[in-house]
Amino acid sequence: MSALRLATLEQRHFHLHNTPLQQLTEHMTGLDTLCRTLGVTPLSRFVDVTALEFSEASRLLPAEDLPLQADPETGLPWSIEDMAWFPASTGMTTLEALSGHLQRNRPREVSGANHGQLLDALAFCESHLRPLEAEGGQFHLAAGH
Repeated sequence: MSALRLATLEQRHFHLHNTPLQQLTEHMTGLDTLCRTLGVTPLSRFVDVTALEFSEASRLLPAEDLPLQADPETGLPWSIEDMAWFPASTGMTTLEALSGHLQRNRPREVSGANHGQLLDALAFCESHLRPLEAEGGQFHLAAGH
């Protein structure tokens, strides 16, 4: 897995953000440990592996068994329904807890992380989820190559 990327969904409007969330990817285990300590949903629960599954399937299946055209809503070979989605509000609870904790502390669970980049990645996700929270929007962290 190269890096997670934020995907958002409001109504049927799908957006896969280009910004790679490298620090979240590299330090997922430590961040999950922090989430459990803070009593919030672990970050890894929000990961969607549809792209990885499709990549693996396309490696194993003959080309004629794969979709020939991109889904009109996602622009990807798979549809909105193929992916796992989570309420933006649940994600915000986790992101805000992690962000607040990391602003006050330098926890050993993420030692070796670039602290500034880690906070930036969390802030990036928060900035895109905050407007969706009130609208009942959804999101996931898309895993890909």
